[in-house]
Amino acid sequence: MMHPYTVSALESGRALVHAIDDMMERVDQIRARRPSPSSRVIPEVDAMGRLTDLYIAPGAIASSASSQELVDDIMAAIRDSTIDAARQHKLVVQETTWPKVPWPRP
Repeated sequence: MMHPYTVSALESGRALVHAIDDMMERVDQIRARRPSPSSRVIPEVDAMGRLTDLYIAPGAIASSASSQELVDDIMAAIRDSTIDAARQHKLVVQETTWPKVPWPRP
């Protein structure tokens, strides 16, 4: 038979692991898609700030005044999407309900 403090600690540990798993599952689902200032480019960025997809509208490359203009448009959209993904990530962490961990009293 285990001591009640040990049982309580094990239950608290399991609850914490479940809360972390649930939070990470929600984080893994985050995708931010913010259009570029011209709306010709829409990147997709995950919660870790990784570029996972990039949509470039048909004709966007041909109609750009310069390659630098298109690069600036793409980078602005990626930056905005990364900021949005980080905001979503922060909200998921803040909204996570953490279990109360009882501390044994001597």
